[in-house]
Amino acid sequence: MEIVNTGKNAMDMLNDLLNDLNRDDITLVERLPYVREYERYRDVVTSILKEFHIALVLVRLTFNDNSRKGYVFLIRGESGELGKIPTSGVVEGYVVSIKGTDRKKFLYKPAAFNRPEDVAARIMEFANMYRKAEERISQLQLLREAERSDAFFYEEAGD
Repeated sequence: MEIVNTGKNAMDMLNDLLNDLNRDDITLVERLPYVREYERYRDVVTSILKEFHIALVLVRLTFNDNSRKGYVFLIRGESGELGKIPTSGVVEGYVVSIKGTDRKKFLYKPAAFNRPEDVAARIMEFANMYRKAEERISQLQLLREAERSDAFFYEEAGD
């Protein structure tokens, strides 16, 4: 596996993730921690961060060409009251990219945060983009299924 130092920080990595979530060729998005259907992802991550002052977020994206990207974020609180979002801390992370037999790990520099509002806002931004990506993927799958159904209908009608 090739290791690439991007020179960018973990907050830039979140921007890269948001760009990937907006790609038209995305076919699958998965994330950890898992959430139950009645939970909101941002609430789960925020709750873990409040309780433990640390949270690991994993996101896997799959694209039309079967390439995959895995985003790894570790949010570590360094100060603040337990039960609340840390008042300061560090976000670390890297991206694993797999295209056929080509595997790369893209390293990002840790990014410090000094306001809990900054972390909460970025979690909300990610959660909203993730939800939109899921909706877009569902719509694309429905369109593909409809196209297949129409093709089948016309094949049968031609017989």
